[in-house]
Amino acid sequence: MSEKKNGLYWAYNLPLQAWPVHADEDDDSSLVTGCRILNYMPRRERSEELMLADVIGNQTRQEFFEQAALVLENLARLMREAGADPSKHVYYPDEGMQP
Repeated sequence: MSEKKNGLYWAYNLPLQAWPVHADEDDDSSLVTGCRILNYMPRRERSEELMLADVIGNQTRQEFFEQAALVLENLARLMREAGADPSKHVYYPDEGMQP
């Protein structure tokens, strides 16, 4: 069994938003030089803005955003379950996902 790419990041984080960083921050038509993400850390119950390059690890940009989509889809499933079951708690967005 191979370890999930960038597994340490995904064990503790969830990207919620992403936006491009432009060479000229006042000009959205200027060269895109990076990507910022709003990163949620469920185990610390806080969020912070980070550069994608600092957290992407050994994943490609496409792999990173695909994994984010999978975790968010799982979180949506967990929220639906919590809506149907008043005793259900939702804390870890990757709960129940395959490694």
